[in-house]
Amino acid sequence: MIKNIIFDIGGVMFDDSTQNINKVLNENSELLCKKVYGKTFWNCVLGNTEVSDYIESFKDDKDYDKIKYILSRDNLHISYPLIQANFDYISKLKDKGYNLYILSNITRDSYEYVNDTIDINKIFNGGVYSYQEELVKPDRRIYELIVEKYNLNKEETMFFDDKQKNIDAANEFGIKGVLFKTIEDIENNLK
Repeated sequence: MIKNIIFDIGGVMFDDSTQNINKVLNENSELLCKKVYGKTFWNCVLGNTEVSDYIESFKDDKDYDKIKYILSRDNLHISYPLIQANFDYISKLKDKGYNLYILSNITRDSYEYVNDTIDINKIFNGGVYSYQEELVKPDRRIYELIVEKYNLNKEETMFFDDKQKNIDAANEFGIKGVLFKTIEDIENNLK
């Protein structure tokens, strides 16, 4: 019986898609997203570089203004908006008796914005965030950390994420991982 549900943030509760950035910039921004969220961005996700410093590293880039717009904390409500219907559904799971947790590859700025938007501690029993732990999914150690930190029974725990590699890692670790695309993925797997 599932008692604990772990959720990713981006792609599950907040829209971090290239399609959203395309809409925000009113252009096809796939190459821009690859530039912005490339290997060096992971230093922000790991908590080793502040997003503001990362933005400034593009100061001489022709796309600097777009990059600054996308990543600036003041614009995250536009470039990384809450998916209200998903969040509302997930919130109701707490009323059904589930313990809710977050496991997310996230920057400090994004975490603060998310917390200001949904008040994480009001809905969730806890969470593990990459920028705080200097670990990212799909590293096995981040799954071990959330299980140990909250004393979760892996057999009673389910994990929803929008990235297959993170689901695969959770399954290998012994947590039932489910690829999230829509709310139906949660409904169908909790039956």
